[in-house]
Amino acid sequence: MSDFPLHQAARENKPLTVEGILAENPKLAISKDDDSRTPLHWACSMNNEQIVLIILPFVKVDIDELTDDSGWTPLHIAASIGNQTIVDQLMATKPRPDVDLATNNGTTAIHLATSKNHYDLVQKLIDTYKSSVRVKDKKGITPLHRAAAIGSQPLVKMLVAAKANVNAKDSDGWTPLHHALAEGYADVGALLVLLGADVDAESNLGEKAANVACNEGVKKFFLQQVGQV
Repeated sequence: MSDFPLHQAARENKPLTVEGILAENPKLAISKDDDSRTPLHWACSMNNEQIVLIILPFVKVDIDELTDDSGWTPLHIAASIGNQTIVDQLMATKPRPDVDLATNNGTTAIHLATSKNHYDLVQKLIDTYKSSVRVKDKKGITPLHRAAAIGSQPLVKMLVAAKANVNAKDSDGWTPLHHALAEGYADVGALLVLLGADVDAESNLGEKAANVACNEGVKKFFLQQVGQV
């Protein structure tokens, strides 16, 4: 038998078991396992929307206080998974969770959703919940850096339209353009330039974005696209 039966039931999507355990001991709703995760963390991670609805009324503390060993709250997990329904469920609690709350490494919900290319959720985080598009993690990475690194033109366009800084630098002095070319996305690089990226911006080591392209083919194609060949 599990040492954490409520966590297991939440993870395995067993609503009757969850209801029975909480009826007997409501305080278990915010109990933590060996990774400091609550049953709500597990329900979110497994996309178990019904379980989230069952547990939430028993959570008598701020969602922001429910952090695991990595500083992740259930909202961070829901954003990473890309489940808009669960994000809405969590954001409807009182007091409303801080949409820009950072994990231990400084990432926020919009960083996580962007990294996984959850376009619709990123749009909702910006439009409905007013998430900051300029927030940086502990390495200086913004959501736009992440969108560029995964090669998503739609996310790049959305974030820039929402006033993301197209020339923001991370702790290495890399702009989103550097990240796009380093990952091989010359098309995204060309788009960034069209949106105002500085092709001459240098990293802390004096590298222009074209010089960190993953190979010569990407570098050549990019330079052709921006008229530098």
